[in-house]
Amino acid sequence: MPKSTTPTTIAIDLKKYRIRIHKSTIHLLGDPKYIQLLVKPESSQMAIRAIEKETRGDQNFKVDSMRMKSDNSYELYSQTLIQKLCTIVEGLEPNFTYRLNGEILSTQKAALFSLKTISRIDPSEFDNE
Repeated sequence: MPKSTTPTTIAIDLKKYRIRIHKSTIHLLGDPKYIQLLVKPESSQMAIRAIEKETRGDQNFKVDSMRMKSDNSYELYSQTLIQKLCTIVEGLEPNFTYRLNGEILSTQKAALFSLKTISRIDPSEFDNE
């Protein structure tokens, strides 16, 4: 049976503790009421998982439909998550924004990103996203 995956990216702004998720990614996750951000240091992975109810933990975010009406991305802020990523991935510079490549796992209502794909975004390129 073929894998049901779609490529996607997210941007992580270390200076503002911001995670930018393309709105199309949220739609591909099934327009959930909440999303959960997960980091698995031992496999160098980060995931965004669609959930219908808020769960315990500080990395759950309500998907606010009003914020879905702005530009091309959905923005979340999490100092805890950014600090955790900085301890896992060596060499990240605090005043820059980075991109992670991943894929939508539609059958699991999740997006999975390898921390090994992290790359710094040129500021002029970021303005065009």
